[in-house]
Amino acid sequence: MRFTRNIFALVAAMFMGVAALQAQDVIDMSVSIDQDTAELLGENNTLALRNKLSKIITRNGMADAEGFFALVPSIAITDDGIVDTGMAKMRVMYADLTLSVVNIVDGTVFDSQTVALQGNGNSDEACLRAIINKLNVNDARLSKLLRDARTSIDAFYERQMPNLMKKVDTMIATEKYEEALAALSLIPESVAEYNEVCDKRVEVYNRVLEIETSRLLAEADNLVRMGRIDEALEKCRMADIMSPNYGDVVAFLKRLDEEAAAAEAAMLEQKRLEAEAARSRENMDQCAKSKGENIKQEIRKSKSNESGGKSISQSLFGL
Repeated sequence: MRFTRNIFALVAAMFMGVAALQAQDVIDMSVSIDQDTAELLGENNTLALRNKLSKIITRNGMADAEGFFALVPSIAITDDGIVDTGMAKMRVMYADLTLSVVNIVDGTVFDSQTVALQGNGNSDEACLRAIINKLNVNDARLSKLLRDARTSIDAFYERQMPNLMKKVDTMIATEKYEEALAALSLIPESVAEYNEVCDKRVEVYNRVLEIETSRLLAEADNLVRMGRIDEALEKCRMADIMSPNYGDVVAFLKRLDEEAAAAEAAMLEQKRLEAEAARSRENMDQCAKSKGENIKQEIRKSKSNESGGKSISQSLFGL
């Protein structure tokens, strides 16, 4: 077996890792509509409101994506009545639509804005759809809401950074690595200390990789002791080449190479010795056979000399 590190894959992985940790000036913000609001609006109106709020997010420099911040709407019906237009009666509904920027993990509300809207229709659903349609995605008040919320988010985390980092250090010290990574992920890229956050994430991630690599190596070593080499090699393949202790995997594989080579050499030497022993036994057998023939010839010659050259009949009958 021979192990070769793919340098191109290593460089690509390092490049992608660094790029992912670079600060970006965009905050991910999703639309979060609670169950009560969704039940009030109905399925179609809920979808219509979600699409309109998504446009408001993207038009104000945010990313419409799942993250730790959300634009949360709530609707309060302030008045609802029937207006007689002379030709027909029309339902009129007045509502206050409040939009709040919320940290969906801890519930912190960074900022909110209420917009008064009116909708007409012949049913609750139609009136609510008219109210949603009246919501202007270019409303300056909503743009200010998101700008102010952005500033509040940055200020909130910058104030909390010392406490947050202390909590993260405590999590790391107690080996709560998943919690530490989750806490670090809450901090947006726009804070001034984001490079420090990235360094801490790398530190935690490296520690997680070290633990996982050590676990895989222990399992691989145990498999080798049981003679299950292929399974041990599969464990080694599962190790991340970015782990700080990946050199231990390389050393382990090198050791397997050396042990395999030594075992192969010992096997070849054993075969050589067995072959030499076989040849030696064959030579001894040939020598013994040759000596046996010589002894037989000597015996026959000796007997012939003892008979004085007489014929067999003379020797037998004394003639």
